[in-house]
Formats: sequence, structure tokens, C-alpha cells
Amino acid sequence: MNNAAIWFSTVLLLGGLTATSSSIVGAKPAAPERISQLSVNTTSVTPSIYSSIKPFKKSNSTNKIIWKGGNITLTATTLKLEGKPTFEQNVIQSIVVTKGNQKHTIETSDLEDNWLDITSVVASNSNTWLAVNAKRSSGNTLMLLNLQTGEVTDLNERLKKAGKKNLETIATYNWAPNEDQIAFSYGDPSKSSLAIYNVQKESFIYLPRATNYISTNLILWQKNGKILDYISEYPSDQMILYRYSIESNKVKPVKKISRNEFAEWFQLDKYPYSNDK
Repeated sequence: MNNAAIWFSTVLLLGGLTATSSSIVGAKPAAPERISQLSVNTTSVTPSIYSSIKPFKKSNSTNKIIWKGGNITLTATTLKLEGKPTFEQNVIQSIVVTKGNQKHTIETSDLEDNWLDITSVVASNSNTWLAVNAKRSSGNTLMLLNLQTGEVTDLNERLKKAGKKNLETIATYNWAPNEDQIAFSYGDPSKSSLAIYNVQKESFIYLPRATNYISTNLILWQKNGKILDYISEYPSDQMILYRYSIESNKVKPVKKISRNEFAEWFQLDKYPYSNDK
């Protein structure tokens, strides 16, 4: 396993540990002394400048994957396939999303690449759109569901139509605080790029690359909706906090991030408690 793979495994491990801690934003307030450690320096970045993320809670049963947040519930029905490798045996057949008295059904059984799990769910601040991140047989898909009309947008497919390549996965994302637009990273295990998708205009903004990121593991919007902070890996096993300004369309590096620091930063992201049964 190379250094990049080792670092990515460590990130996943830290993420799993953090996601079950009692200090995840939106679940229980983090201890003040832990929050204060997230400052990049005494004058630039503090957690209070970031937009809060509405938490969803995950639970698993025999053939269901359920995510709940506010008055929104997503229920994915799974089916066990015979003659498949262990990690591909349980596939998602359909997804039902309810919001109040509204109900939308998404059929996934006929997709070319099976959906295996729902890894995260986040509603836009307008509560009009739901972002659903799904683990596939190869990579991750980010699907956007209009909670009013039932319209579905597959961002991986939209990127392909726009001429983008190396689209194995979209794993990191977050909604803007003031508009229905979502920032996300896309790529493969060796290259990461970032973009912002405006669901109203159905258009992309592609962020300039400060360097050849190997991976991007965290994206946070500042409350003003004009600045994105994200943590990417480059070179191998080294993480850096970058800042992107929508107004200037420029990216600048802010600070190197240690593994211990990343565990703290991870608490500001969307990952909720998981109540697996």
C-alpha cells in the first residue's frame, strides 16, 4: 500500500471514530476547549465562520437503510444477490424519500453500476433539495433530489456530459448557506478536482487547481456564502487547507493540516451518529 492509500485509510479511520464521538456539530455541542483548537491562527479562521450543516441520522435493519433529518426520511430497500463477492451482495433496489406528506420514489435496480450503500445525506438550507451520496460497485455517486418535484440530478452524469473525465467518485460535498448550490470534489484515487453546481441555473463553476490534489477530504462553506475552505492532499500524505473566493475565482493555500488536526476539522462536517442495528 502506498503512502496515499495509507493516508486515505487513516482519514477513513479518523472519520469513523469522529462520527461516533459526542462532539459532532449538529448532534451535541463540541467541548469549548476542542473547538478552540480548530483555529488556523489567531486572526484568520475559526469554526464560528462556517455554515452549520443539518444533521441526518442513519440506521440499518435487515433490508433497509434509513436516514432521518428533521421532517425528511430516506429509506433505501436492499436485496441480497447470490453468486456475488461479499462486498457486492447487498444492493439497493429502490429509494423512497418523504418530506411531510410528499413522497418520491427512485428506482435504482436497473442502474449499470449497482448502488451498495447510502454513505451520507444532506438537505440544502432552503430544504428544497436533498443530496444523496451513494457507494457504488466502483466509486461514489452524488444524486440531487428536488423535494418538491421529485426531479433527480446525477452529478456524475452531468459532469460526463460537460466533458469531464476521471469521474470514478464524488465523495466530498456541502451545500452553500445562501443559495441552492453545492460544492463537491470529483476524480479518481490519484486526482481530485473541485466544482460548484447551481441547481437553479443547472451550471458548473470549476475551481482553479492550486496544485495536483491527490484527494479532497473536507469542504466547508463560510457563512457569507462567498468563500469555500477545503482540505486536500498533496503531495502524498500531506494535507493542506485551501481557501477559494467566488468573487475573485482564486485559490490560496492557508495552512498544513496534521492528522490530529484533521480529526478535529472532521467534526465540522456532515457525518452523523450511526445507529446500525
